Amino acid sequence: MPGNSGFGTKTGAVPAPTVPGAHRRAGRATSVGRGWAYTPRPVSDTPAREVCYRCHKPQPMCLCANMPSVDNRTRVLVLQHPRERRHPIGTARLAQLGLRNVRVEVAWNAGAREEQAPAWLPADAALLYPAANARDLSELIDAEKPKNLVVLDGTWHTARTLYRDKLWLQRLPHYRFSPEKPSRYRLRREPHRDYVSTIEAIVEALRVLEPETEGLEALLGAFDAMIDAQARYIGSDIGVKRLRRRRPEAERRMPRALVDGFERLVVLYAESLRPNAGQARELVQLTAMVLEGGACFEGFTRPASGLPAVPLLQHMLLAEGDFERSSELPALARDFEAFVQASGPRPVLCAWNQSTLDLLAPLLPAAAAGLCLKSAYRAVYGADAAGLDAVVAKLGLQLPAPTVRGRAAQRLASAVAVARHMHARTRQSHAATPAAEPAPSASFDAV
Repeated sequence: MPGNSGFGTKTGAVPAPTVPGAHRRAGRATSVGRGWAYTPRPVSDTPAREVCYRCHKPQPMCLCANMPSVDNRTRVLVLQHPRERRHPIGTARLAQLGLRNVRVEVAWNAGAREEQAPAWLPADAALLYPAANARDLSELIDAEKPKNLVVLDGTWHTARTLYRDKLWLQRLPHYRFSPEKPSRYRLRREPHRDYVSTIEAIVEALRVLEPETEGLEALLGAFDAMIDAQARYIGSDIGVKRLRRRRPEAERRMPRALVDGFERLVVLYAESLRPNAGQARELVQLTAMVLEGGACFEGFTRPASGLPAVPLLQHMLLAEGDFERSSELPALARDFEAFVQASGPRPVLCAWNQSTLDLLAPLLPAAAAGLCLKSAYRAVYGADAAGLDAVVAKLGLQLPAPTVRGRAAQRLASAVAVARHMHARTRQSHAATPAAEPAPSASFDAV
């Protein structure tokens, strides 16, 4: 952008063939007589890969074990273009996994003009965007530093489109920075030397706003690991020689864990409290239920800030007596890990909200995959019923009776009922669809 300097607010621009094989195709078109025929490359009957439903990467490429937990003071609000939501090398997901104080909002109506700011936007929010009137973050005194920073996530074209169409963005205070080094995002060509990826922009901004914060370099290390793994993958033939069997229509948007891995699913629900506005939530109660067999887990812990106030306890349908046998977090984590291991090999931990999985991440077994039920439900049914209670009512589901206390019993039962319903939906499709010989589809699988 002419006249702009400083940074990028994107996951990258048009992919550049900087890695050998980056534009390799899975087949080729050849002339046959007066027409054309498609000749697929040789494929093998390789089974589908296990996927981590937390970082959305194949299990061999999972980033979760090396992901730091950065306790950032400045709240980061990512406005993401819908095209970037499931991009295999998008970087906003790294911010979600690595930052304690972050929120990602998808601009589902990206092409519509919006005058009014959304309800989730704080009144004192500022925008990280290299407009001509943007101030350099390094020039700010402490009293001027923004407490809530909006970052746009998309290609440079889609980021500019968001900025153009969301008029409320243009009214926010604008800030930029001047990166010391070019982007490390070598899989995509940047339109300008000073433009960087979304996660790099966030880290650079936090380094200026709160230089004392630890873990930011480790967050970039996770970013480098993702790029290195993708580069190795593109340079190999792994992504070419795959046989992709067409799944039944009812399953195509469904995570495989809800189709074939039902016996490995463990549904979670947690109660938590936020000591003060802007602070990280603290765990109060952890509950879980194994879908295959119905075994339940329940554990309480006393937050560092103290027990919840009486009104909050009443809201959770709990009492102070429920905490008489509470555990410290390390002991609770050990007990829960033993429960998960007893549920069977290769468990998949799922919760209705991604925020539950993020809250419990320090306690969850490293080998377990994670799955957000809300995302899975919306992928299959759409977002017409947003809340868990609304989904249960819409589908008319019967709730199980988990042996846990408080409001968690109803919330956990609702999540279990939705998971069972979605699994049953795929079983019904199998019964209704006659078996057919799967047709191979040669395609390049991005990590």
